Parts: sequence; C-alpha cells; structure tokens
Amino acid sequence: MVGLAGVVAAAVVGLGAFAGSVAGADVPRTTTVVRVQPGETLSGLAERMAPGSDTAAVVDRIRELNALPDGSIRSGQPLTVPFSG
Repeated sequence: MVGLAGVVAAAVVGLGAFAGSVAGADVPRTTTVVRVQPGETLSGLAERMAPGSDTAAVVDRIRELNALPDGSIRSGQPLTVPFSG
C-alpha cells in the first residue's frame, strides 16, 4: 500500500513539472526593450509583443524580467519583454 502511494505521488509531481514546462514553452525566448505606451497594461503589452502566446504566461515573464512585484507600470517606462517576430 505504501509503495502504491509513492508511485501515485511521483506521478502527480511528474505531471505537474511537465505541465509547467509546457506552459513555459509558449513564452518566446527572444526579448527586446520597449517603452510603455500611454494607457497600456501588462496584458496589452503581452498581446502586442507576443501575439498567439499565452498572455498570462507572457505577463508573468515580463514581471520576472523587470522585477515588478505588483505589476504596476507607467507610460514611458522601458521594459524588457519577450517577443515573437
């Protein structure tokens, strides 16, 4: 019984790691620096720079690349962003 529980636990952890790697694959690896446009949001920026990618994953990557803990941005601010060209 304990052995079966271990196998199930390992399978769940493995599937979680696989799902995380697949989700991250949708974010372009190439980056560029852009200036935030007036009224632009992180979601809008993600959609503009990486169309067809998972917007939430791109937003997370933008926050990570620019150390934006709360996700707030301002017009004219330079940001490093993933982009698909």
